[in-house]
Amino acid sequence: MPQFKALSTHAEISGRTLLGILSGLEVAGAPREEIVTILAKAGVLDPQPGDWYPQQAILTVLDESAKRWGTEALRSAGRAVPVTARFPPEVDSLERALLTLDVAYQVNHRGGRIGQYTCRPVGPRQMEIYCDNPYGCAFDQGILEILLARHASSGALPRLEHAPGTGCREDGARACCFRIAW
Repeated sequence: MPQFKALSTHAEISGRTLLGILSGLEVAGAPREEIVTILAKAGVLDPQPGDWYPQQAILTVLDESAKRWGTEALRSAGRAVPVTARFPPEVDSLERALLTLDVAYQVNHRGGRIGQYTCRPVGPRQMEIYCDNPYGCAFDQGILEILLARHASSGALPRLEHAPGTGCREDGARACCFRIAW
């Protein structure tokens, strides 16, 4: 699946999530006025938390952000998602956060194909997360990093890496598969 290309012209993202992503880009040092200009060129003016916007608009912003400010800006944008997006309220552990990641993704998007996250245990305190969506590798790394930081047990030394031999969307693979151990 190509990075930053919506799977459906009908796919939408919640304004709340979109605004969180923009905030994450700013945290990484992207100038607000430049982000707003890119978003306006993508057809979104004055986004509001309660409204819905074309998924392609935010994907365009992320693509341009990667070119201008690098992958760290995308990771920062991803780290902002669990802070602002709607997540199931029963998330009280890292395992639960990972297992409900796709539920949260689906709740914050609508209309057509949007991609998905698939998580599966691969050992004690180990999961693989298959990220089959158009947001890109660094963005998903940011989401997973903040979930690890928020939910890993005290004293745990969490580890996040690409699962060996699985490819990467940055290199043209359909999806990225990450392995998390904690």
